[in-house]
Amino acid sequence: MITLGGRSFTGPFLSPLWQAPQAAGLYAVLVPGWRLLTFRALHFGETADFSADPVKSHPRYAEWLAIAGTDWNLYVAIHEMSFSTQAQRESAERALLRDYKPEFREVDGKQIPSLRTLLLAQAMRNPQDR
Repeated sequence: MITLGGRSFTGPFLSPLWQAPQAAGLYAVLVPGWRLLTFRALHFGETADFSADPVKSHPRYAEWLAIAGTDWNLYVAIHEMSFSTQAQRESAERALLRDYKPEFREVDGKQIPSLRTLLLAQAMRNPQDR
């Protein structure tokens, strides 16, 4: 169990091992943080059915993998909202985006990574000897 933006999420689960339930709700795409047992959010989303695997079918999945380095460093946490409407899930998603400010968020209808995320990904790909 992990708490994100004041909501309890089940997980985080390793992306390759995650078994998507047949339910509606919110999901968070996470990567490990700098300290042990901490995570940072790359993305929050909502779905009417997790079994459609909204993470791997997301257009930004390749970018998340580039930041994580491997799918074994990419985690998924879910907050089930059975019998919720799309409007309720979208409202909860907006609240999470506002409160938590994930690495990838909507700006004028487009998802863009923060400068911090881009710099961290570049540093992880190109370590310099000191």
